[in-house]
Amino acid sequence: MQNETDSADFLLAPSVALQPAPTAGALMNIRLNQLHRTPLTTAQEWIGFEVNNIKFLVPQSHVNEISELPPVFRLPNTGRWLLGLINLHGNLVPVFDLASFVGGTCDTKSKTMLLVLGRGDAVAAIVINGIPNRKRFSASNRAPLPAFPEAIREYISNAYAEEIQVWLELDHVRLFEMMAHRISD
Repeated sequence: MQNETDSADFLLAPSVALQPAPTAGALMNIRLNQLHRTPLTTAQEWIGFEVNNIKFLVPQSHVNEISELPPVFRLPNTGRWLLGLINLHGNLVPVFDLASFVGGTCDTKSKTMLLVLGRGDAVAAIVINGIPNRKRFSASNRAPLPAFPEAIREYISNAYAEEIQVWLELDHVRLFEMMAHRISD
C-alpha cells in the first residue's frame, strides 16, 4: 500500500501532463518540484470549507474524497468531537466533528458533507457545512490572524483574505494526531 501512495505522488497533474514539454530538462524540473514539494506557481490550490462559521483551508493535494455523510458508527467512551467510524471503500475511517471540538455545533441549516483527508493508513474525515470549494491564494493574500477559538490556535498557521472573508490554513495532520492521543476526552 505504501508503494502505491509513493508512486501516486510522482504522477503529473493532468493540466501539467497535457502541456508539451520543450525538453527532457523541463520534465525533470517538474518532477524535482514535486519531489521537494515546492509549488510550481506562486499561488497554491486549496479546498475551502466551513465549520461553525469559521472558514478553513487545507491543501487540495491532501483531499482524498468529498461525499455526503454516510452512516457513522459511534464508539463508546470517546470525546463528543469523535463522531465515530465509517466504512469508506472497505476501510474504517475516523470521523471528527471539528465544530464540537471548537465548542460549537454543526450547522444543520446547510448540507452536511464529509471531507476525507490523507492517504493509506493516515486517513481521517471532518464533518463540514455545505459543499467545499476550490480556492487559490498566494503570499499576497496573507492576512493577520483574526480571533478564533483557542482550541484550534496551535493548528492554524496562516490566514488568507478574500474580499471581506478570512480563510484559516488548518494543519489537519497535527490536529488529527492530537485528537488520536485525546480520543477518550
